Amino acid sequence: MTNITSTDTHITAGMRQARIALFIVFFAQGLGFGSLFARLPTVKATFEFSDSTLALMTLALPLMAGVATLITGSIVQRVHSDTLLRLAIVANLTALALIGFADSFALLIPAWIVMGIAFGMVDATMNMKAVSLQQRYRRSIVVGFYAIYSAAGIVASLAAAFTAQAGLPLWVFFGAEFIVLVPLLLWTGRSLVHARVGAAGSAETRPGTAPARVKVPWLPVLSIGVVLTSAYFIESSASSWGSVYVHDTLAAPESVAALAYGGYSAAMLIGRLSADWLIRAFGAKRVIQVCALIALAGMLAVVFATAPWMALVGFALAGGGLCVIAPLAFAAAGTIDDTGVAVARANTFTYVGFLLGAALIGPIADLSSMRIAYMISVALAVVILFLARGLAARIEGAEQAA
Repeated sequence: MTNITSTDTHITAGMRQARIALFIVFFAQGLGFGSLFARLPTVKATFEFSDSTLALMTLALPLMAGVATLITGSIVQRVHSDTLLRLAIVANLTALALIGFADSFALLIPAWIVMGIAFGMVDATMNMKAVSLQQRYRRSIVVGFYAIYSAAGIVASLAAAFTAQAGLPLWVFFGAEFIVLVPLLLWTGRSLVHARVGAAGSAETRPGTAPARVKVPWLPVLSIGVVLTSAYFIESSASSWGSVYVHDTLAAPESVAALAYGGYSAAMLIGRLSADWLIRAFGAKRVIQVCALIALAGMLAVVFATAPWMALVGFALAGGGLCVIAPLAFAAAGTIDDTGVAVARANTFTYVGFLLGAALIGPIADLSSMRIAYMISVALAVVILFLARGLAARIEGAEQAA
């Protein structure tokens, strides 16, 4: 594998174009997903869903995405990864637009299914390509893609708030995203060939024959998966339950409690905007260990907070600390093999963490308290801290082998 901290490699025009194309993909993925979840109250009202039905619908998306991302590693051995990514991102945005137009279950359910599957395929292939392009650049660039994804989520929330306040129907909001993003994705998507992964079209694969089955060991992927599950559990617990904790446990007004996930997201975005530079300056090992320690300090502040401001600071520290964990975990997965299978498998664990974080905090809080429930996030931050050294060692080992 290649050295992610070296700057000696020649950066070609194709590599720069692929980087821009990936920035647009990450933005489109974050905007589409964020827009749907921000306007879920409208979907609920349109179809008169109960809270339980809406919960099942929202849980179905990451479940379908998780299954889709698991099989994507095998698909890219037979279908060009850039082709699959371009098809999947267009399908994702088309499904989002159809959800906006849907006035019956006959249209909503198929669109919902397509979006779940397409989202998982985009998630897997864009991470494969981000890691692959970083290896070509021979320096850290992967966290920057996640900064764009985080920014897109914030843009989605603001746009959703504006369209809801203006009384615009869903089809206008989601349709506008389709009209703007799809032509841009199709135009720039041709450059994704410069970050191709998988055996499809490789020199070892003869035309007309199926590529050999790729065998990737699960054990190293599992250790990376534990880190990703832990990170996304903490993020999901912050997004789903952070405001509830600040409001119910610390008696903060709703206007203050609503800042819990906002502070988390803002700190994560700020961290990701500077992380690639910090990694190039100080190395992946120092950055990931310091960030893991900051995340742990943040969750401890949340659990032991005696005032709302302490919890808000804690959530912000957690977001800032976790900003590099997922990107570097995928970079570590990319050192296991160069086919994209390991990255796709690792990506599945993000959905496991997301689902567990959303599902477990509430019931455990009902049985004990919200503080006790958030101790799970503290424990998982400890897990990340201990396993961060292994991620850095894998990345640095690949550098030395280059």
